[in-house]
Amino acid sequence: MATDICKWVGGRIRQLRTKRGWTQQILADHAELTREHISALETARSEPGLCALERIADALEIPLKDLIGR
Repeated sequence: MATDICKWVGGRIRQLRTKRGWTQQILADHAELTREHISALETARSEPGLCALERIADALEIPLKDLIGR
């Protein structure tokens, strides 16, 4: 069962990705992750690890705190 924070972070990743006009594949390529991993995070089917969150934040060129902070 996904926690509220996982759902929130997943939604935040999706929001920031779509704001840039990026597909999940483009974000995955920039973050050096798989598209499946991005999808699982966005839909809260997977809990994000700190390293994955850092890669995503770096790919989106934002501080990690802006990705996970409420």
